Amino acid sequence: MRRQTAVAVVLGLAAAAAPVTAAPVAAAPAVAEPGGAQAGIEWHACGEQGAECGSVRVPLDWARPGERITLAVSRVRAADPARRIGVLFINPGGPGGPAVPMVRDYAREVFPADLRDRFDIVGVDPRGVGESRPAITCPTPPFDPAVTQFPTTPEQYHRLVAHNRRVAEDCRRATGPLIDHVDTVSAARDFEAVRKALGERQVSWLGLSYGTLLGTTYARLHPDRVRAAVFDGAVDHSVGSRRMAADEARVTEEVFTRFAKWCAEDSTCALHGRDVITHYENLLARAPLPATGVPNGIPAEQLGYGVYSALYSPANWSRLAELLRDAETDAAPFAAASTDPAYRVIACHDFPSDVRGFADLAARQREIRRLAPVTRGHVEGWDVQAGCAGWPVPAANPWRREAVRGAANVLVVSGEHDPATPMAWGRGLARQIAGSRLLTWSGVGHTAYFNDRDVLAREVAHLVSDSPQ
Repeated sequence: MRRQTAVAVVLGLAAAAAPVTAAPVAAAPAVAEPGGAQAGIEWHACGEQGAECGSVRVPLDWARPGERITLAVSRVRAADPARRIGVLFINPGGPGGPAVPMVRDYAREVFPADLRDRFDIVGVDPRGVGESRPAITCPTPPFDPAVTQFPTTPEQYHRLVAHNRRVAEDCRRATGPLIDHVDTVSAARDFEAVRKALGERQVSWLGLSYGTLLGTTYARLHPDRVRAAVFDGAVDHSVGSRRMAADEARVTEEVFTRFAKWCAEDSTCALHGRDVITHYENLLARAPLPATGVPNGIPAEQLGYGVYSALYSPANWSRLAELLRDAETDAAPFAAASTDPAYRVIACHDFPSDVRGFADLAARQREIRRLAPVTRGHVEGWDVQAGCAGWPVPAANPWRREAVRGAANVLVVSGEHDPATPMAWGRGLARQIAGSRLLTWSGVGHTAYFNDRDVLAREVAHLVSDSPQ
């Protein structure tokens, strides 16, 4: 999964560009079909890379089709029409990660030429996310620096639960009935509606991180509609919230140790010549850290979650070392590490917390500190189980084995040193998808797609092959 933080902006990795629209270039009648599907999409030019944008109307509640919501969709047509395979759905992660801007504004940078040549690449902002409407809106931020997610007293635990409930209640008032229907099963049904609107018999899938759960759910519901799929950074929806946090904490500790070793060996590291582990432990112990423009400073949790996100790729490590060096006097960049409202709402539907009171959470803290004495369990799984504790919105898609049968040509990709989606989850997901293959890679980082060129090439080859298996 990809914890929804602004650390990518802090590290200067990417920023979404505003769409540039023009007159419609292609139109199809947007009339409803039986079962809630829309026949056709009215496309218009958007962005600066030749993309098209449109929308699809789907039921708010797939169990009782009636009121409708709008999904934002973007598309880059196959650059080599004579060799076009079909449609490739892309979901970049989350929960709550929009795909429209990735396809519209960054297709050339993100998708290899073979994918752009052979597929119409289609991005959908899942319901409630990005440019889809209505949007998940939460006036009270899910993460409050004054409310610890690692309570040491019953009073702190009750304050955490009360905060979570207040967040959810404010989200409900601002979002309306959509808040009950932003689970991944509903989102997967939305993708089937988009497929029908596109007029495609089958689609291919590229799911990254949380996108592996979305793609797997689609494959479980509509196995005959999957031509080929790559699920990279696999999420195992059966592990439960306690193991989710423990697995991530264990690998994050190992990856941070690798980061420290890199600093010791590479003179370009801003912390070269210093004991990186001791330095980081001291920062956590001194928190809240001084920060320009942040009167109360940066608490240990904000620092920890920011570091966790930066460990997603060794390409970030140079900048991370600079930030950790400077954090002694100004940790302001880490103020950006916070949870996106859409992330929290969707996560509590799909990964509900099973914490049973303060004593239970305290026991989990002891376990996670034993597994990760340096990084302390500041991982996405902990944020979910603590942030969803006491969440009053009933989970529409709780923990379960996905049990996919009949979906052809599924490749599950999992890394040995992935802090966000550990290898054990890849093995678990592959066992749940009948006939799938598991491809493992030994590098460091979250998803091979963004961290290993050789594995990326194998993913692309799988998707474009006439016989993907």
